Amino acid sequence: MHQARVRQRYREESVLSSTPRKQFIMLFENLLVDLDRADMAFRVRDLYGIHEALRHAQDIVHLVMSSLRLDLWDGASDLKELYGFALSQLIQANLYKDIKYLRNAEDVLRPLGEAWAQADKILDAEEATSGVA
Repeated sequence: MHQARVRQRYREESVLSSTPRKQFIMLFENLLVDLDRADMAFRVRDLYGIHEALRHAQDIVHLVMSSLRLDLWDGASDLKELYGFALSQLIQANLYKDIKYLRNAEDVLRPLGEAWAQADKILDAEEATSGVA
């Protein structure tokens, strides 16, 4: 039990000491883990596991949507619509316990996660070559 608390504390401190960009990447990584957990729960028909994973995924998508700054980028409203679609699919997956809705959400969220991760790597490389951290 003590090790679990130590790991939890380490994760919390890692998040708090990270830049907002890294926090966003970690948040999105957690979203993808939730999608994986929901998928596994669907496979074994664990209704509680489905619910928990999808609720957490919904919370993350809602947080990402609400933090989007529509005034900073013309494409932000289109991105918000994509997140809105994914959120509605996660809700439907949870409500009807139907994996097809999870798949619809994954079709949107996984490529976005990959794009965010790639953008993060590019920015890390640019910062490394410019000496900015």
